[in-house]
Amino acid sequence: MPTVNTTHFTSELLSLPPLPLQRPLLMIGHGSRDEEGRQSFLDFAQAYQALDSSRPVVPCFLELTSPTIQEGVDQCVEQGYTELSALPILLFAARHNKFDVTNELDRARARHPEVKFYYGRHFGITPGILELWRDRLAQFDQPQWKRSETVLLFVGRGSSDPDANSDVYKMARLLWEGSGYQTLETCFIGITHPRLEEGFRRARLYQPKRIIVLPYFLFTGALVKKIFDITAQQQEQYPEISITCLPEMGIQPQLLSVLREREIETQLGQVQMNCEMCKFRQAAVGNSATHNHSHNHHHTHDHHHTHDHSNPVSDPYVDLEQYHQRIWHAP
Repeated sequence: MPTVNTTHFTSELLSLPPLPLQRPLLMIGHGSRDEEGRQSFLDFAQAYQALDSSRPVVPCFLELTSPTIQEGVDQCVEQGYTELSALPILLFAARHNKFDVTNELDRARARHPEVKFYYGRHFGITPGILELWRDRLAQFDQPQWKRSETVLLFVGRGSSDPDANSDVYKMARLLWEGSGYQTLETCFIGITHPRLEEGFRRARLYQPKRIIVLPYFLFTGALVKKIFDITAQQQEQYPEISITCLPEMGIQPQLLSVLREREIETQLGQVQMNCEMCKFRQAAVGNSATHNHSHNHHHTHDHHHTHDHSNPVSDPYVDLEQYHQRIWHAP
């Protein structure tokens, strides 16, 4: 793994609260076929490890690349650890967080019954991430561009979980409130609607002089690069509008602080999630009146999802009518 320069995070280290325990941290990323995207996650894990060497930080991926979650767990077990904190390095709680990662941890429990796992929560909507984006936007304040003539285009990844999609809208709205920008449009690069092209169409309706695209991603990868490509195409088609695409978040002190918060609450057993609008919970409750589906995140799911990425599949949500028919269905 390449060496990461973390000296600019030294002051941030001073403000990080100490860890209650020296329990290993399993950092679980989504995974990407894009080597640059994969490496950016590994660099993020290394930067976080460099801030505190009191316990090992073990990066791994849910899919598409290695090391896998099982390999990460095995690495900790080989070092003699019998308790692990597992954190999904994901922005919002959707299927991967609720089902796929937990299934992998269930597999690890079956393989290592002597090991106790403590599963934390995703990053979610936090003041630190809002501060990050506000700081970035402030860097683009220039005399020739007024915020009142600028439209923000907030681009989420897109999920088959309506609860997670709604959080994208909430995050975008919190960023826009009080900002002075003309307006904000929210869209997605895949799975759900509106898609990015539609987001651009809506943004142009306000006849702005400038559009700033905000890819709401932690790390680079195929989807982030697709957002940049589409933005470049839009700039070519509409040269009268200045269109700027900001980069993904990457390694930032605010994200490292949020990660420390998530690790501490996992160690203290203080993980809390609001699951009232979770479609998986609603399906479980609806299927059995006597089923008590409690999201304490030490639970298991009777759902086994395999990822076959040998062949690309068509987008099952591309048709809007079909999308509405199936989006609340839990697999």
